Amino acid sequence: MDSREGFAKGDQVTQAGEGPVGLPRDGVVQGWLTYEEAPTKWYCCVTFGGLYIGRYQTHEIEHVTQPQ
Repeated sequence: MDSREGFAKGDQVTQAGEGPVGLPRDGVVQGWLTYEEAPTKWYCCVTFGGLYIGRYQTHEIEHVTQPQ
């Protein structure tokens, strides 16, 4: 899935609130996936700094700029 809950693949996002120390705050949405143990719960896969891949719920990220 490429789009869900206001976020789409390729969107520039930043971590909402305090993120892990030492990791870049800005990233790019790579898509949406489900948890194996909870297939109805979605998370957003985000690449930060082109190196770190994180899994986030929509309340944990926000757009750097709003999508067109």
